[in-house]
Amino acid sequence: METEKFGRRNFIKYGLISSLFVLSGCSISSKRLALRGVANTFPSEFVDCLSTAWKFDEIENIELKKSPYKSTLQEKSDLLVLNDGWISDLPYRSLKQIKADSIRPNLSKQASSFLEGLGEDYKNRIFPLAVSPWVMVLRNEDSLALKNKNSWEVIFSSALTDQIIFPNSPYLLISIAQKLGFLKDFSKLKRQAKSFDDRNALNWVVSGRARAAILPLSNCIESLVRDPRLSIIFPNEGSPLNWTVLASPILSPEPFPLDWFDNLWGPPYSRRVLQKGFFPPTTFSHLSRNSISLSQMNQSKFSINESLWENCWSLPILKLEDQKKLAYYWNNS
Repeated sequence: METEKFGRRNFIKYGLISSLFVLSGCSISSKRLALRGVANTFPSEFVDCLSTAWKFDEIENIELKKSPYKSTLQEKSDLLVLNDGWISDLPYRSLKQIKADSIRPNLSKQASSFLEGLGEDYKNRIFPLAVSPWVMVLRNEDSLALKNKNSWEVIFSSALTDQIIFPNSPYLLISIAQKLGFLKDFSKLKRQAKSFDDRNALNWVVSGRARAAILPLSNCIESLVRDPRLSIIFPNEGSPLNWTVLASPILSPEPFPLDWFDNLWGPPYSRRVLQKGFFPPTTFSHLSRNSISLSQMNQSKFSINESLWENCWSLPILKLEDQKKLAYYWNNS
């Protein structure tokens, strides 16, 4: 009989303890820090190297939302990861300054220029995490009669007339045209377009429905390795840069996770990220100190050096008046 009482009491006691552990686990889970972003817009390594204190929450149906990142600021978020084209979607007063004083001295000239181009409102509230250059990818390049293959002038080759998939970004295309000296008349550039389709650009080329596309290196590098028909052109004038950035909602009390950045751009993660077409925002010398070489990317059928990288440029945020001017020139060319 004593055994029965003892067993029942212990059962109740251990049941209570188990319940407390479950509740405690729920509490800990609910307090995990939230990184929010759109899946498949950055390498999985960005999340893999986070500490267990963090979790990734996906922003879904981004195409269906008018201001997807702006609405996310009202939800439980400690950091947002996004493409630089969405920065202006974030009200700067809803973001807090990112303290990363130990990292900023190692930022490259390109990263510093990018931040300056964001203007005073954003430059201390946005942090560059990674960058990928825009390139031209071609199918069966040897069969095409291309001119000026080391320049963006290659766009105007007769073999590419009505055969290029351009990004749906007049601003980016205008920046390339202006690099070539086209100031206001963009009709010559537009004649080369088969379509303006960011999302399906690579599919157009792989399927043979188009001969070339302009897209970020990170969007095509895996296909370049797998498909011998594909090649890319990285022009001597440099390329526009596609930045992946971080922003921290002002409602979050959490400091910037310096250890996360160090993990991402230290071995072994950095090599894997480089092979996916993303570069760090730090200087080339900083890469060397971490035993990281850009030659590790050469398997993707292209090479890059520091002087070529120095020619690349970022797109600053435009004032409304400048946006209207560029839209007028583009639409009336």
